[in-house]
Amino acid sequence: MTNWQPDIDDRSGPRYLALADALSDDIASGQLNAGDRLPTHRDLAWRLGVTVGTVSRAYAEAERRGLTSGEVGRGTYVRGATAAMNHVLSSKEQDDEDTVHMNFAFPPPGCEAQYIPEILNSLARDPQTVSNFGYQPQGGSWRHRIAGVRWIEQSGLANVDPERVVLTAGAHHGMTVALSAITRPGDRIVTEALTYPGIQAISRVLGLRIEGLPLDAEGIIPEAFEAVCRNNDIKALYCVPTCQNPTTKTMSAARRDVIAEIALRFAVAVVEDDVFGRFVESPPTPIAALLPDLGYYVTSLTKAVAPGLRVGYVAGPRSATDRLTSAIRATCWMASPLTAEIAARWIETGISEEILTSRRREGRQRRAIALDVLSDWDIDCADDSTFMWLHLPDPWRSSDFAAAAAKRGVTVTSAEAFTVGRRETPHAVRVCFGQPANQKILRSGLETLSQILRSEASDFYLAVV
Repeated sequence: MTNWQPDIDDRSGPRYLALADALSDDIASGQLNAGDRLPTHRDLAWRLGVTVGTVSRAYAEAERRGLTSGEVGRGTYVRGATAAMNHVLSSKEQDDEDTVHMNFAFPPPGCEAQYIPEILNSLARDPQTVSNFGYQPQGGSWRHRIAGVRWIEQSGLANVDPERVVLTAGAHHGMTVALSAITRPGDRIVTEALTYPGIQAISRVLGLRIEGLPLDAEGIIPEAFEAVCRNNDIKALYCVPTCQNPTTKTMSAARRDVIAEIALRFAVAVVEDDVFGRFVESPPTPIAALLPDLGYYVTSLTKAVAPGLRVGYVAGPRSATDRLTSAIRATCWMASPLTAEIAARWIETGISEEILTSRRREGRQRRAIALDVLSDWDIDCADDSTFMWLHLPDPWRSSDFAAAAAKRGVTVTSAEAFTVGRRETPHAVRVCFGQPANQKILRSGLETLSQILRSEASDFYLAVV
């Protein structure tokens, strides 16, 4: 363990961000090296005279930036200087209008703007709107839960009882709520070896130990899942079976059957994240349909309808509803009733489907552009995906390529951000299509990436020596 003790007294802003920035600077300067173990939260808090919570938030922010990795019980470790360089370049470029941002899985532009004045005017004229400014049941009002059932059933999970559905403040909150209902601090969960970065942050907050499972062309390898269940007390599997983030893989129906059978045999709950499933024309039936007593289906309107519409739904086992509701009460008391009302009205009138259709249409056009521009390179990009997994040619490393792209005004996400634990990171980056304002900007950014791929990587490595 290092004796790292940064000076954050002269840094402005919140203490946790000042600490995360100091960590980034010290990694970039070489004061901290890849593999260094950072001080414990409590030890560093005592040295700096801050709260343990401040250090915990700083370490979580550092992991979000791809600077560190860690597991409960093992500590927090530095990833390397190129990750720090990538963050510094990316944050400097965030306010640069010339930068092409393709590092976040934003949905492609849709037609939602034309419906916003109508829904707001309708709410303003409706005398019942005032009720949505007051307290409501933590799991959501009955009407809002029924709307959630309709959205879930449109996603492919049939015959859902509204009593099993709770409202959350988006899918990320839904994952937190589901895992809070299933686990206790110190429990062990598993996920894909490459997965949504937020699940590691959630696991850290909940005090969970997380392990990644190897993937093949369809996602989680069943034999690996069965082996870890046999040898450990696994409480939950978190997975993204449809358009997996970041690889875009989709589990076949047969693979889902096998995963569900293993989960059932070892009594492992399955938290199924299906935020990208609505973009797929005919996705397989959700795993949750096979596990009525162990499946927790998580979805939202964020990717499909509007990112700012922070409404999610969790359909869990009937026996878990009270625990899910308690987790909502502990984390946000209740999802916003006003936002839930907008979601319900759009679902009831079919507007949500119209917006989704427009986003799908734009997404397919953007995917076609990406496949055209990057046709010479090794990519994974499933039908209807709004991002791709770009495998890098030798000798590019993931974080170095992301840093080189950032220097050229294009932001992408390196594989480190998705890697669970300290396993070897693949040489790949995620490239998202939805973020650029229009298709012209998207094509420009993709062409820049192609130019970097064609250039000599040695030029970049010489420049950072």
